[in-house]
Amino acid sequence: MTLSIATDNMIRTRYILLSLLLLSAVVHSQNKCSVNYFTELNAIMSKGDYAPFWLTANRQGLSSVDKANGYARAGLSLTGDFATGKYHYKAVADVVGGYNQTTNLALHQLYGELSWRWLTLSVGQKECFGEMSALSVIDNGAQFSDNRVTALFPNLYNNRFYSLGSGAQGYSGNSRPIPQVRIEIPEYINFPWTKEWVKVRAHIAYGMFMDGGFQEDFSTGNRNTRYTKNVLYHSKAFFVKVGKPERFPITFEGGLEMYSQFAGDVYKHGEGKTLSMPNGVEDFFKAFIPMSGSDETPSGEQNNISGNQVGNWHFALTLHTKPVDVRLYGQHMFEDFSQLFFVEYQSDINGDRNIIYYPWKDIMVGVNVKNKSSFLPFISNVNYEYIATYNQSGAGYNDPGPHFTEQMDGVDDYYNHSIYAGWHNYGMGIGNPLVFSPLYNRNGSLRFAGNRLKAHHVGVNGAVGEKLPFVYRLMYTYSENWGTYYNPFNNKRYTTSLVADIGFAPKKSKWMATLSLAYDKSNWIGENLGVMFSVARVGIFK
Repeated sequence: MTLSIATDNMIRTRYILLSLLLLSAVVHSQNKCSVNYFTELNAIMSKGDYAPFWLTANRQGLSSVDKANGYARAGLSLTGDFATGKYHYKAVADVVGGYNQTTNLALHQLYGELSWRWLTLSVGQKECFGEMSALSVIDNGAQFSDNRVTALFPNLYNNRFYSLGSGAQGYSGNSRPIPQVRIEIPEYINFPWTKEWVKVRAHIAYGMFMDGGFQEDFSTGNRNTRYTKNVLYHSKAFFVKVGKPERFPITFEGGLEMYSQFAGDVYKHGEGKTLSMPNGVEDFFKAFIPMSGSDETPSGEQNNISGNQVGNWHFALTLHTKPVDVRLYGQHMFEDFSQLFFVEYQSDINGDRNIIYYPWKDIMVGVNVKNKSSFLPFISNVNYEYIATYNQSGAGYNDPGPHFTEQMDGVDDYYNHSIYAGWHNYGMGIGNPLVFSPLYNRNGSLRFAGNRLKAHHVGVNGAVGEKLPFVYRLMYTYSENWGTYYNPFNNKRYTTSLVADIGFAPKKSKWMATLSLAYDKSNWIGENLGVMFSVARVGIFK
């Protein structure tokens, strides 16, 4: 075990202890308690250059780009309440042993959770999913939720069949969970004095990336790649929902989420530590309210925003009718303050800053149609998305200086950063996976090689059968990629990816099995054909 990995494990232990302390503080006074367990086996076999894209993406980092990979997984869930039901607690431990994974043995989840009314505090490493993502519940034909696997551990398979989108721009569930302390309103609650017409939810979290050892090992063969350790994490979000479907058929939903990488140490092979970013109380505050860096940071941070700041606007409008619900939704990504609003900053030759109107050109727009009628009962949802990230405020960028005083905003270089390794965890991108993760880089680089893309994405899901219920999901994606502004591709890269997921979920059964077939045709990641099989069993300790 290397020193870097040992250090990461020591830091991880702090989060484990916090999780156990939160749990021990409540268990002794419990009124009732339920202990559930699950086991899962997963295997992927494929031919080509990599495992097919949709067998790898948006699976909480439980994946590998290797053609043959798999894992065995086991977990426990402890839930209950105390103080006559006023407080609820939950604790989860989830361990994965992998073959051809980024780590052969990993603590995938370990967290404790305490809830009071509508407020929840969680401490530890927990799976999170994209905000306002295209989660399309299957509620026709077989009752997917009646299966005990999906009822007791919904994250195991529900998201695989419910999610018809390509993935959120800021946080999609594509990478492994990040240990954090998180306080949140997880579900919408009524805002006072609005007679239930307005609802809100929100969260604030601070944590730490644990992949410093992985970054060092992965980039060993690339002397020009920097890697980071002890980098801190921050996220926050606020969402509002307006409407009463029973009174008026249209509802609006919108909000803002922001993420940050800050503090930490920067290394380079052969040179050792090259930079230590400050991690004082002031820096935690600057992560919460983005501001310029202090004198301890590089000049670029002092001219702009301290740390790596990533944000995402969300909007959705839903028309509720008796036969169908039609949901139009959109997302807009931004880095630092560039394209936060419909403006950009430029300075004239005298250094006087001007504000110019700049429309959002990098967007995700989607439409989801949910079938509530008896017509075509085997189709529950149809979803379409258009994704564009190729503009990035334009191809030019300059900070004013003594020799060239004009300022120009541009080259946002999504998910990459001038100091940090980038917006990824254990080599898998945290944002939309269509921006292919550094794990695909054969040269040991930790940068995203192609973040300027446009794509079309279609998904369908549903269920058939009553006595022998099957659930399914079909997705098709076509994307074009130009590389980055700093390192454009000589020729445009294209990728076509398809996947068919089928799940056998007998009602009231403790078992569930899934089979996935996937195919890629690409002049970037090659032609790949693969199959994934998984089986899970759950139980209850009485």
